[in-house]
Amino acid sequence: MADLRFERTEKMIQLAFLELLKHTSFNEISIAKLAKASLVDRTTFYAHYENLYELADTVVKQTLAPFIAAFSESEQQKHNKNFDNYSFFSHELINHLLSNKEEIELVREIPLGTKGFDQRLRKIFTQTYTSFLNLPATDFTIFLLVNLAISDFDFILENQRIPSKKELQTGLKRMEHFLE
Repeated sequence: MADLRFERTEKMIQLAFLELLKHTSFNEISIAKLAKASLVDRTTFYAHYENLYELADTVVKQTLAPFIAAFSESEQQKHNKNFDNYSFFSHELINHLLSNKEEIELVREIPLGTKGFDQRLRKIFTQTYTSFLNLPATDFTIFLLVNLAISDFDFILENQRIPSKKELQTGLKRMEHFLE
């Protein structure tokens, strides 16, 4: 029973944290404000997290978990002849993105530097592409593909859909003219 209470309290703290982020910048959130918003005292907060950065790190990891799972599945499917290398964003992942858009956008704004959401997502994309293509992470092709994946991610959040391959091909052709 104690484990369920601990998990419930942890979830309450995380939800209150996300709620505070809607109208308060991360740097303006104090443990006192968070404790009050989550209906716990400071001691209870410290029983769950060492500080706000640990809480933020946990929330970022949880927000990235569906990406890690989806790309792990993609890794398993890469040997399938019908696998489409462009379609890393499965229907489940797209639905997750759209259903959790507000939360994802809040988490993206947490200033954690190299431990921030976008930086970690870039690492996930880099690992995925280097594995698929057997290229080093320093290869410019990997850099381009990772940035394309981040652009796809942004496009999905902004436009509520994944860009089609036709849109990608058209965009790449238009970009070719800049390189001539």
